[in-house]
Amino acid sequence: MIGLLNKNIIQKVFALFIFGVIILSSNRSVAQYDMGVYNLKAVPQTNLYNPALIPDYNMHFGFPALSSVYTGFGTNGAKYNQFFKKMPDDSLHFDFDGVLSNIKDENRISASARQEWLNFGVKWRKFYFSFSLADVSSVNQYYPKSLVSLVVEGNVIFIGETVTLDPLSIKALHYREYAFGAAYDLNEKWNFGIKAKLLYGKSAINTEQMNFNLTTSEDYYYLDMETDFRINSSLPTGKKDTLNPVTFGEYSFSAWNMGVGFDVGATYRLDDKFSFSASVLDLGYIQFDRWIDNYYSDSKIHFEGIDFNQFKGLDDDQREKKIQEVKDSILDLFELEDDAKKFIVPLTAKVYLGANYNMSDVDNVGALLRMAIYKGKIIPAFSLSYFRQLNKNIGVTANYTITNRSYSNIGVGVVATFEPVQVYFSTDNLYGVIFPDDTRYTNFHFGINFIIPGTKVFRPMIDL
Repeated sequence: MIGLLNKNIIQKVFALFIFGVIILSSNRSVAQYDMGVYNLKAVPQTNLYNPALIPDYNMHFGFPALSSVYTGFGTNGAKYNQFFKKMPDDSLHFDFDGVLSNIKDENRISASARQEWLNFGVKWRKFYFSFSLADVSSVNQYYPKSLVSLVVEGNVIFIGETVTLDPLSIKALHYREYAFGAAYDLNEKWNFGIKAKLLYGKSAINTEQMNFNLTTSEDYYYLDMETDFRINSSLPTGKKDTLNPVTFGEYSFSAWNMGVGFDVGATYRLDDKFSFSASVLDLGYIQFDRWIDNYYSDSKIHFEGIDFNQFKGLDDDQREKKIQEVKDSILDLFELEDDAKKFIVPLTAKVYLGANYNMSDVDNVGALLRMAIYKGKIIPAFSLSYFRQLNKNIGVTANYTITNRSYSNIGVGVVATFEPVQVYFSTDNLYGVIFPDDTRYTNFHFGINFIIPGTKVFRPMIDL
């Protein structure tokens, strides 16, 4: 009898799990909200980060599907090129030792994105009204170092100990957002804004709770496990009628899985030099009631290992059948159950606090603090920026950002306005855009707007 966990099996499962998260985080629909666009004040999309912001235009509308395209990735653990090792034959192998040597006790992979399909804004007296239609996706995942140690070295290093796999969680969301915003210019000092959002969830995976303890006895290396977890999901594969699978039209245009969200913000101008801003984004939730597949377990397991003598003398077919029987018996130990109960997933709220100083009519410096809130944990980021209006058509910005245990993020941005067309681009880490496999944080934000100006003024939009 063998009481120790089979390390190869665990490694394969963990590698598949991490690889899936990386794949989710590398396509167009995932990223983190950026810091650079916040200080490109000539760009109407800064209203995404503070609904109190009123642009210096009578009207604007975004180029359909190209007004705001945003993608990126962030982690405070191992970088992509530390997950995989290139072999002499140019193939990539999962590098478990590389991961273990580059992570902390708590590790996070986080991403979110916004693909804007429609965007419109108009001034009326002291008000500014806006509307946008967008697809939003996000991934937030925590994993502990103890899990990776268990994968790399097996449970032999934990003999006589109890390993708690905490924190271990994932929240992945894709939803469509209809946002209606209103901002009010109260006086020379204050602006206030609010944005209401109608949400339709497209897919979700969310660990409602995830508790897993493992104890290895000193005598016979027997394993005692305690599980208490629930994983909720709403995916197109959750439609049980395989004769009529979920179509692209059903997934893209269904009006199920409804939710609501709110953004609120305010700006304050102390004088001609100093201005301050604050906003809270994504206060809300989505209730999922379609294509549901939920799994849960609350059990205590005693596992004495696998008797490999039972595999002796078997041919290949018999061995495969016996392996499947062993797998099924191990799964039965976990008393894994499933249901199709509807569930609620809260949005990942974000707080922005900003301060700006006008050095001149064309120069502005700013400081920005962002805090994302995920399952009671605060994920901070801090940025310093410098903006300069080069001429009446072009403004540029540079910023330095600290986030995800990464201290070398140098970003740039540019906005070119040749009325009525405006084009902008921003990134918080230019190196990460060029070499994304060698960074803990990277993103870019690109868009095209059509603007109808009000009173023409040659200055950057420095008044928050």
